[in-house]
Amino acid sequence: MKPVLCLAPLHGVTNYVFRNAYFKFFKGLDYAVAPFIMSVNSLNTRKNHIKDLMPDKNKGIKIIPQILSNNPNDFIALCTILKDYDYNEINWNLGCPYPMVANKIRGSGLLPFPQKIEEFLDAVLSKIDISLSVKIRLGRFNHNEVFNLIPVFNKFSLTKVIIHPRIGIQMYDGNVNLDIFEECTKLLKHSIVYNGDIKDINSFKILANRFSFIEEWMIGRHAVSNPFLADSIKNNFCEPSQKIVIIKAFYDELFARYEEVLFGPKHLMDKMKEIWSYLSVSFKNGENLYKKIIITKNINEFKTIVSSIFSNEEWIA
Repeated sequence: MKPVLCLAPLHGVTNYVFRNAYFKFFKGLDYAVAPFIMSVNSLNTRKNHIKDLMPDKNKGIKIIPQILSNNPNDFIALCTILKDYDYNEINWNLGCPYPMVANKIRGSGLLPFPQKIEEFLDAVLSKIDISLSVKIRLGRFNHNEVFNLIPVFNKFSLTKVIIHPRIGIQMYDGNVNLDIFEECTKLLKHSIVYNGDIKDINSFKILANRFSFIEEWMIGRHAVSNPFLADSIKNNFCEPSQKIVIIKAFYDELFARYEEVLFGPKHLMDKMKEIWSYLSVSFKNGENLYKKIIITKNINEFKTIVSSIFSNEEWIA
């Protein structure tokens, strides 16, 4: 049986523009968890607050919204609105490692407080008519924090627990802790999704061999740097000569759609430079190519450099 693969939420990157372009040109991903939206006190401008999740912007793509919150009432209000737009599952972000989030006791900042998490889940799950999953790290400050959380999660009806086996203060540095992850799989009563460092087919096979009971896998940064990765994991391979053609078409689609919604050449160029911070990794001379791109301040010069890359450089992923 082929694995279920989902796109991780990368804030500022895997928005509806990216998702639509990705699912137009690439296969392999079964669904996407959207980048988090924050619960807020007032939702008078609710369409603007959830514009990335509006159904007309996500046609034909299975999306699971993600909410960043430490306030049960605000979370419930937002779930109610998302339910009105026919979403049937929400993911609660308990993994965001960035200090500006964690220091406010949100995301991974909640992980050292199992009682707060229990009180939150107790308040929320009795009030929402929608399924709930959680995305976690092993802790914020140390890997043992997760063992205080597992008994809490086991008390509640959750659709799945997505685990990134780092701690918050690691950010994305260092190694994932697969031994602690394995201990979690023995203790949790829920379906588990693995997330973290699925870089290529080989790294996936190593993980899949060790955790053969895991059915769902979440791919983040490396699905952006190599959009062929998910389909390759499912044993569908593209001719090398065709990859650069498809990547260029994908990139051109992104550029055109962002040109429609962003505000002027600088805003557009900044967004596309962010995309290149991922794509450049998959070119043979990627580091030097990205240096050329990042220092460019003129949109026409930027377009010339990009055109040269697609014409002359080798895609190696």
